[in-house]
Formats: sequence, structure tokens, C-alpha cells
Amino acid sequence: MNINIHIVEDSQDEAIDIYCHKDNQEKMQQVARELTEGRNKITCKKDDKTYQIRLEDVFYIETVDERLFIYCEDDVYENRMRLYEAEQLCNDALFFKASKSTIINIKKIAYMKPSLSGRFEIAMINGEKLIVSRRYVSDLKEKMKL
Repeated sequence: MNINIHIVEDSQDEAIDIYCHKDNQEKMQQVARELTEGRNKITCKKDDKTYQIRLEDVFYIETVDERLFIYCEDDVYENRMRLYEAEQLCNDALFFKASKSTIINIKKIAYMKPSLSGRFEIAMINGEKLIVSRRYVSDLKEKMKL
């Protein structure tokens, strides 16, 4: 099996073409679904309903009074896990720990700027503003390649 990866400009659409034998068609469709839908999901609740949220749709995760909240563009969900468990689940290039109680998706950051006392202020693409504590600023800079 050959795998070819071609880098495209940000303005171009990403695409995947799969060429397979008929016997492998079902398996390849499953692989394509996993790629497009995302394998990493987090189970959470809202209004007595349970949802599966893709991690790439999560803006940030925060603990408040020992409760874990998952913030998406327009909705807030709740989960019973601890922040360290969510951090392990989100342990990839998308997320970084911004404080003792917050994990942020770097793909959802609109801009950031230095704030008081060595902290950073982050504006998310939905307009929400978050603070990165001084302790985690170096992690942010490393993730953002600054």
C-alpha cells in the first residue's frame, strides 16, 4: 500500500482519495469515517441528555467547584471526569493547559496578547476571553511556536 501526502495552501480544501480493492471497500469506508468524524470524542451531558462531542469542536475545558465543563462554540456541557483525566484525553497537539483549572484548544484561538504580571490573555474565535496563568505561558509559546 502506498501513502502519499501532499501539502496544500491554507486557502485550498484538503482532500483524501482512496484507491482500494473491492474486498477492502468496507474497511476503507470505516477508516474514512474515522478521519472525517474524528476518533477522539468526549461524552458529556446537557439538560439530562448525553452527547458525544468531537474534541476538535471543543473550545476549552474548565473545572468550577469540582465540576468539569466543556465549552463549545455556543453550548456548555458537563462531564463527571476530573481535569487531569480530560487532559489525558486531550493530550495531543490541539490542547494545552492554561491554568490549574483550564485546558484550551489552540485551533480555536483568535488572538492572544500579554497581560498583567506575565500572564497572557487569549480571545477565542467565538469572542470569549481567557487568561493563561504565568506558569503556563511558556507551554503556550511552545505550542504556538513563538
